[in-house]
Amino acid sequence: MSSEDGDDGGYVHTPGSVEDGDADAESEDGEQSGPSGWLLVGVVTLATLVIPGIIYLYPTLLADHVPFLVAMLALPFIPALLLGGVGVWAMKE
Repeated sequence: MSSEDGDDGGYVHTPGSVEDGDADAESEDGEQSGPSGWLLVGVVTLATLVIPGIIYLYPTLLADHVPFLVAMLALPFIPALLLGGVGVWAMKE
């Protein structure tokens, strides 16, 4: 199965080594660079801190325009749409 010199010609991945084609795809940290990562961070922050904070602090924010029950359904729907849309957009890039 193996040759006498111990090199059978197979590929062995060495962690930390960068191939010629991989240098452009990833930064040195191994993280994706570009605006999509920061946009995802912003939308996740909005969805987990800002919108729940608005619902907690001002539950009657939309009560002047729509019934209370509709407002409590509409406000959580905003981050759901944003997370879904930005997630799909980020995966397509």
